[in-house]
Amino acid sequence: MACTLPALSDDMSDIARLDLVSRQSGGQNAHLDIVFADGVVWLARMRLLDPLMPPAEVQTRVLESEVATLRFLAKTNVPTPRVYAFASTAQNPVGTPYLLMEKMPGKPLDWYTATVAQKDRVLEQLVDIYVELEKHPLPQTGCLSLADDEGTALVGPFVQLPCFVTRTSALGPYTTLIESYTAILHHHMHMLASGECGGADNQLRLDNYLAFLWRLHIMERLTEHDGPFYIKHYDDKGDHILVDELYTITGIIDWEWASAEAKPYAFSTPCMLWPVGDFFDGKNALSADEVRFAELMEKRGGRADLAVLAHNGRAWQRFLFFLGGGLPQSADEFDGLIRGLEGALEEMVGGHEQRTSFAEWKASLLAGNVADMDPQLAELVADSEVGQ
Repeated sequence: MACTLPALSDDMSDIARLDLVSRQSGGQNAHLDIVFADGVVWLARMRLLDPLMPPAEVQTRVLESEVATLRFLAKTNVPTPRVYAFASTAQNPVGTPYLLMEKMPGKPLDWYTATVAQKDRVLEQLVDIYVELEKHPLPQTGCLSLADDEGTALVGPFVQLPCFVTRTSALGPYTTLIESYTAILHHHMHMLASGECGGADNQLRLDNYLAFLWRLHIMERLTEHDGPFYIKHYDDKGDHILVDELYTITGIIDWEWASAEAKPYAFSTPCMLWPVGDFFDGKNALSADEVRFAELMEKRGGRADLAVLAHNGRAWQRFLFFLGGGLPQSADEFDGLIRGLEGALEEMVGGHEQRTSFAEWKASLLAGNVADMDPQLAELVADSEVGQ
């Protein structure tokens, strides 16, 4: 069937073309409309050229994982774009990796400007989507990979950028959370020790390293929850949801970096509902939106079990918050997030267990023979002392 790409029309000025393309481009991808003669519209999704982008081999794995995730979701009742064709490398007639996919109707949700009634409308549908996702468990934690048989969901390595060890190898998949979190935490600690991440502030690098080491120390409180695992959107801040004028959800998009996660984390509240200021200040009270979501999960969805996960997900959210690559950028931010994690773990066990705070644990650890225990830590301690 005949089709046109409006952004490539000879009748369009360069300024108008740039405006049209930029309105459908994000930080890493450009999207061009493909308009068919019968009115159907596809999107051509292509990577933007940027020297700060990861290597081509990494981008290939990320794109293939997104395709695999969308194919997996196409067999569910979650409204996601259909994939028609793709090329995960530049070795094709177009000359760049691309993805041809359905353009879904609607506009990105702006949660903060929605009315109470509009929010309720979205939350009701989001409950239905969560309940649907819970029907499709996976045997391992990691990101989905392309399988020879398109009907088979294959869990492969994580494709979030900090989980790449080299440009061709990444962490995962894993069948237990102990394996998964141990490997990911050790990898982050190695990147901090080597200076690959963490910045020039030696004290903050040391504190972040210790925060990851502390997570290893307290990890057993979470890792009793092994599989099955469930698909979780990586960037659920709200604009991944498309809605029409009545706030009916028309699609869930941007499944890049989605992963199979432990059930308590996969069904915790999406970050668009979090009280962000309180979160960074170390406060763990749920927002009114989070409470409402949990209520609807029980009343509308009939899933008291998932409602409990929505109520009690803060410890998981805080434990995993900086495993995606971001790190606190100041001492105040670091202190707030650590306090929040301590408090969330305290709430999770009901305060019946006596534990050592991070500050006390850190002081006790550094009072010992650090060099014998952890050479990477010893080097960070020495760098920190030089910086002082």
